[in-house]
Amino acid sequence: MTEIKDTGVDDLKYQDRQQTSKVSKTVVASVLLILAGVINVIFWIPLFFIDTTTLNTMINITQFKQINPDITIEQIHGFFTICATIGVIIALFPILGGILSLKRKMWGLCLACSIIGVFTFIPSIIAGVLSLISMVLLIISKKEFQ
Repeated sequence: MTEIKDTGVDDLKYQDRQQTSKVSKTVVASVLLILAGVINVIFWIPLFFIDTTTLNTMINITQFKQINPDITIEQIHGFFTICATIGVIIALFPILGGILSLKRKMWGLCLACSIIGVFTFIPSIIAGVLSLISMVLLIISKKEFQ
């Protein structure tokens, strides 16, 4: 009886195909998270550079004065600056998650960063959807992380 030797060539081809598909999911999730973070940063940055005269032309202060007669345009400007600061800080989380996902480290933190990115859908729906897609891809590709 002749013995059939398994060369393992087919197994190697299958492993290469399987490895390639896993890599692409993680890379796609990384790119989507970084893109979501950048979109949010681009959304919030203009509020840092808006001055009170431009803000005064954009906003009707009399509507705010009905709620609080003592409010000034400088206070509204300060409020926008605080919102922009918080928005940029939150936008950094998806960028961090994308970088860690690209390195395939700290799966839990990557997932948490993508969840934080999902909650940014209020100012930017596109960034929230991108974070949601990357969250699904990260859950699927959990085995790739160290």
